[in-house]
Amino acid sequence: MKPGGYLAAAVWSAAEKNPYLRTAMDVVKTLIELPPPSPDQPGLFRLAKAGDLSGMVTRAGLQALADDEVMGYSPFDSEDEYFTSLMEIAAPLQGLFAKLSTAQRQDAEREIKRAAGQFRRGSEVALPMAIRVVAARKPE
Repeated sequence: MKPGGYLAAAVWSAAEKNPYLRTAMDVVKTLIELPPPSPDQPGLFRLAKAGDLSGMVTRAGLQALADDEVMGYSPFDSEDEYFTSLMEIAAPLQGLFAKLSTAQRQDAEREIKRAAGQFRRGSEVALPMAIRVVAARKPE
């Protein structure tokens, strides 16, 4: 990074604030045993806490400018659309689904859609999500 250059990054905030991802993971956990992730290993929520990523950039010699949590919703027309979207973009979930039997995959899909239905708002399904945004600058 050039002196005076900026870094901006967005990572998932805490799991409990992210039903968008957590809903499916909670369902899969009822079907197969998942060991808790090591706090030092990569993972969906590895940098969720305030100070985690900004601390890394500070230790790398950058000046942290922001470490904010942004809340929002990911809207879908239906529970089916949510499930399809999730399976297309969530690589960790795809890997877990590959470990399930055909019957378990069917059960998981049905339960994920049912759980997503709890977030129906009018004509759409709107799952809450929280993103941590960090900005930093390399000193001149």
